[in-house]
Amino acid sequence: MGHTQLIIFSIVAVIIEFVIFKILYPYPNFIPPDSFSYIEAAYNNQLINVWAIGYSKFLRFFSCFTSSHLILVQFQYLLLQFSVLYFIFSIGYWLRLSKWMVRLLVGGCIFNPLLLHISNFISSDALFISLSMIWVSQLLWIINSPGRRLLVAHASILLFAFMVRHNALYYPFISILVIVFAHISVREKCVCVGCIILLLGSFATRTMYQYYKQTRTVQYAAFGGWQLAANALYGYAHVSSDPPKMVPAQFRILHTMVNNHIDSIRKLTIRPDDDITFYYLWDNRAPLKEYMSYYWRQGDNADGFIRWATMGNLYSSYGRYLIWHHPIAFINYYIWPNLQKYYVPPVGFMGVYNLGNKTVNPIVGTWFGWDSNVVRTYSKDTRISVVEYFPVSIAINNVLFLISFAGLLFIIGFKRFTYYGHGILSLAGTIWLCNLVFSVFSAPVELRYQIFPMLITFVFNALVITLIVNVVRSVLSGRSIDSSVVLLTRCR
Repeated sequence: MGHTQLIIFSIVAVIIEFVIFKILYPYPNFIPPDSFSYIEAAYNNQLINVWAIGYSKFLRFFSCFTSSHLILVQFQYLLLQFSVLYFIFSIGYWLRLSKWMVRLLVGGCIFNPLLLHISNFISSDALFISLSMIWVSQLLWIINSPGRRLLVAHASILLFAFMVRHNALYYPFISILVIVFAHISVREKCVCVGCIILLLGSFATRTMYQYYKQTRTVQYAAFGGWQLAANALYGYAHVSSDPPKMVPAQFRILHTMVNNHIDSIRKLTIRPDDDITFYYLWDNRAPLKEYMSYYWRQGDNADGFIRWATMGNLYSSYGRYLIWHHPIAFINYYIWPNLQKYYVPPVGFMGVYNLGNKTVNPIVGTWFGWDSNVVRTYSKDTRISVVEYFPVSIAINNVLFLISFAGLLFIIGFKRFTYYGHGILSLAGTIWLCNLVFSVFSAPVELRYQIFPMLITFVFNALVITLIVNVVRSVLSGRSIDSSVVLLTRCR
């Protein structure tokens, strides 16, 4: 089976998978409050929102063609599968992988049920994973064969990813590093890096202007401030409370509410913050929401989003203050538990179809043109059992990545890699490490956040294990080394 036949087979398999899946799950999966917020922002054509605005703009653009939720989910799924195949065939092309290796990688990805379930969410997940896969595929091409059109397209994909989710904040740094070391002229490097900075800077500036215009505060993402404060509270909740008079004046009322709340939950047998989830971020009984209500107690006419967004800078400063003064507690009660979640990510929202709810927010019915806001499945059981196997598989995948990465360096040695070998190895390691650090520090880890690195590490593990086996077998038997090894290393 050649590449053309393999592509045709993949297309047919993907379509059949989707048809069967939609019989079982005829309606999309919704994440409260994320999905409803995305749709509301699209409906009102907002320029800023609780989450990055890119997915809401995507929904609004898509609605120009159709309001069908079925076509929307189908597009998300096809785009995701296309991006995965683009990545695999890019790897296969540059490393001259055997047909069997390409078939293994394609089969392992297109038959992955997580891709179906993540595409069924009305959320930025599938779109962001697709853009991320295209982004890393383009980086492979830049390492091997940079060109002006590719560099312009890469800057555009980077902008779209940046707009869709804040997880892309570290993407530009990796892209710029790859471009700096690419085999192109200094002038082209400067133009490309300047284009990236201009595009992302323009979007960031516009976003900050909208925040200032609506909230009179200068910030890029209010959600980041809320999240930082919520993360810090998991550590602070397990130490002796600081007296309010010891903290800066702008925090004292908030800090008093925090102390009172922590004192009250310490008396409970089961604390609501025993597990790192979203308690301090979203629960109305938690001190961040309580202080927001107090701050706006005068009955101002500002809508809910403006009230929420205005608190971003204060909460960002308060979160940094708590972390700075209680770093050990932050590490012990937030970083370490979240690192364990990264190792075995909980299924979270992916484990139950629409969280078992039979109805969704009325804005959903309005947006998709439904007669009602009732959602149903083929089965009465809303539990999605298949995803429960993936947390352990991701843990194994990450361990294999570290072992294979270290084994590759030990057996071959970094100096014996070619330019392409250095580039591909460094790219895989950098993306994995950056994702680990960003995921653990930014927010409670969930399975849906780890699908992109899972796909990258799955492909990398298969390649490296095969490469190591080829090298060892060639050394022991005296046979010629596989072409992919020659392209990656200076072994002959």
